[in-house]
Amino acid sequence: MFNMLRSKAKIFYWIIAVSFILFGVVFSYGSSYTGCNDGGSGGQDRYGLVGEINGIPLSGAQYENMYNQILSYTKGQNQNREMNANQYASAREQAWDQLLRQVLVTQAIEDNGIEVSDAELKLRFEQNPPPALLANFRDPNTGVVNMEMYYAELQNPDNDWSGPEAYVRQVIQTEKLQVILASNVAISDEDVRQEYITQSGRAVAEYLGVLYAELDSDYAPSDEEINSWYTSHTEDYQRQAKAECKVVRLAKVAGEEDWSSALQEISEIRAEIESGTITFDKAAARYSEDGSAVNGGDLGTFDRTRMVPEFTEAAFSLAVGELSQPVKTKFGYHLIEVTEQHIDEETQEVFQVSARHILLKVVAGNTTMSLLNDKAKEFVGRVDGSNFVTTAEAEAMDLMSPVAFIKGRDIPGLPISMAGSIWAHRAAEGDVSQVFENRDYFYMVLAGKKIPAGAANLDDVKSQVILALKKENNKKLASAKLSPAVGEIQMGRTMGEVAEGSGLKHAVTDTFTYSGNVQDVGFGTDFNKMTIEGKVGQLVPEVETLRGLFALTPLWISPFDQAVFDTRKDGIQAALLVRAQNVAVEEFFQEKLDEAEIKDYR
Repeated sequence: MFNMLRSKAKIFYWIIAVSFILFGVVFSYGSSYTGCNDGGSGGQDRYGLVGEINGIPLSGAQYENMYNQILSYTKGQNQNREMNANQYASAREQAWDQLLRQVLVTQAIEDNGIEVSDAELKLRFEQNPPPALLANFRDPNTGVVNMEMYYAELQNPDNDWSGPEAYVRQVIQTEKLQVILASNVAISDEDVRQEYITQSGRAVAEYLGVLYAELDSDYAPSDEEINSWYTSHTEDYQRQAKAECKVVRLAKVAGEEDWSSALQEISEIRAEIESGTITFDKAAARYSEDGSAVNGGDLGTFDRTRMVPEFTEAAFSLAVGELSQPVKTKFGYHLIEVTEQHIDEETQEVFQVSARHILLKVVAGNTTMSLLNDKAKEFVGRVDGSNFVTTAEAEAMDLMSPVAFIKGRDIPGLPISMAGSIWAHRAAEGDVSQVFENRDYFYMVLAGKKIPAGAANLDDVKSQVILALKKENNKKLASAKLSPAVGEIQMGRTMGEVAEGSGLKHAVTDTFTYSGNVQDVGFGTDFNKMTIEGKVGQLVPEVETLRGLFALTPLWISPFDQAVFDTRKDGIQAALLVRAQNVAVEEFFQEKLDEAEIKDYR
């Protein structure tokens, strides 16, 4: 058993903590995140299990480990951004999906009898060690891997390599499985050639066209037309599964203790300024929670209409240079100093002032948040599906009745609530959730009925049907204008001559690519494709884009460069093969997921 790399003498000091994600995407993670509440860690029912797949139990420990790894990776990719509740909820769904896939990978490896010999393992460590392993030998200053140190540690009999060995064995097994699953994938020479043309093709075209935006049409489809279109295009108007729910929210607003604490703090700041311990502008720079702090609290000049009433009343009642008492507004507590008054010469009234301020915002503190959380938990603990709504109404709580929503979207009217949305889709009608949390609320969800996927009701998609009919009508109108012009071109007249008397859009393009923009035509449309794949001088009588209907003639198409193609074809073929293999693998596992017996206890 690969004795060269094993020893129980001591544990190697940098044992890797890794979790492989399907087929070669390997993450190396640090410690778990212990920051803000994302709505609970999920249930661990059935004796510590979060679920089962094909009879194989999935433990809460496995789930939390995967979740923490994904969180760590996500935070590492967005180091300067604070994660929100939706990202935490998304990480939990990813963790669940990866946990299911890990089991399916393991089963597929067993079903296919995939093994890794000690010789294969040894060769991988020596000739192609995984980057996650080599990262432990990277010089922190230069970023260069010290391979001599790596090989020295590899040969050291005192090091325990059992962890890395198990990981690398799993990687090799997974690579072999990928080869088996993608064994029927093939890339033809024509596929490679077409991809090269797609990547390198350039062209210039002359075109004639009708822009939909310039059509003069007051077309309004009749009810009969709407019904007929909907009936014949029902497959285009399918709805996703939706869920209904009720929500009780507790707003994270400051309590009396928070306001009292802020008042005490700003009073102390005022005392410092009054005693001369600190100047107003330095106090503003140090304490104020407002954008004006960098300018010493300066708010410029304002009249009686610009600020909230409480602030205005205080500012216009102060003498120049006078420091106000703490002023309470919806934003918090302010200290105000007027630096200049602007007086109307006729009325002698102050109509503008120049002032500066210090603002301490008042937000819910730890004690208030704890009380709100306790209140939310207490509510959940004494209600069920039968009295959730009546209790909330009787106690005048903030009760929401959102419209039905699809999984993976926030609950309507409650931003950053994907955790609750996912739960509502998973729960049985009448279930009451645990307490969820977003930036502004603690909230609890009562699961409602599920609306299965299927054909959408006409009333729900009527606007889309009308839009499709109008688009169809526009195409008919455009075709009626373009077709005669194309006929004249086919009879020998130039596009310029035809355009002059027809009022159609006429232009010669700049050089464009497959995905590039053609002015008035659009980005990466069939216009680009049909030009680049066409023949110089050969008319294409009709091509539609989102912007209009066009006829075109390629004027120049970049010639096929056989020499360049020969240098690139192997790389293109390899990239296409990987893409096709990934599709084949994903199709295989999606089929397995669809067939699997999955029980979700979260």
